[in-house]
Amino acid sequence: MHSRINALNHGSQIIMLIMQAVRQMPEDRADCHAGQQPLDLAVVGGNPWFVATLQSVLAGSGDFALCVASDTPAGVLARLDRSAPSIVIVSARAYDSQVASTVRRLRQFNPQSRVVLHLPGSRPAQIRDAMQAGAWGLFCHEDGPDVMFAVLKAVAAGRLSFPYVDLAGLKDDPFEQLSGREMEVLEVLARGWSNMQISARLGISENTVKYHLKLIYEKLDVPSRAAAVARYLERQLG
Repeated sequence: MHSRINALNHGSQIIMLIMQAVRQMPEDRADCHAGQQPLDLAVVGGNPWFVATLQSVLAGSGDFALCVASDTPAGVLARLDRSAPSIVIVSARAYDSQVASTVRRLRQFNPQSRVVLHLPGSRPAQIRDAMQAGAWGLFCHEDGPDVMFAVLKAVAAGRLSFPYVDLAGLKDDPFEQLSGREMEVLEVLARGWSNMQISARLGISENTVKYHLKLIYEKLDVPSRAAAVARYLERQLG
């Protein structure tokens, strides 16, 4: 109970800091776009306080209007105009294959939509994978409203906006040796799924799951599934 109260208090403090930063922004931010229609903005995922804070921040900008927020891509797609340009923020606790598939699904529905990721960090592999999936930009959970606005305005103007990272370092990352299927297996393995559950989820036999696990252990140089999960979670948090 105490940890829950502390978490809520921490969230409230963050909201207050963001709102304070918004009040300190130039007063002519909204006026400079007077007469122009705000660009529709949607959110997939994200916890309630992030969505509420985002809505409050955007309300004073005049540049963007939050039109829909949903936990699932389907909830957003049901309310987005297939032909109208828009920006969709995909907020996630970690970058994985589901985030990449969400980006692709949103872009297939409306090629004019520009997807921006909201993630805990910006590691080189995430930046590369996000670009390959078709995302236009990325800002991190710890970024303030000025960074968020800079990303959204750059994307609205037709420019990609990603943090700088050294992609050359990827060649030394053992996870880069994993195939797309092996990463899918590792991701669900980290959720505590059994071989049978992985088999049913991915539509492959249990023997194939075991084969993928063997390759994962070899490529990550680990002796067991527990060690592989530990390496994966360390990378996600790092």
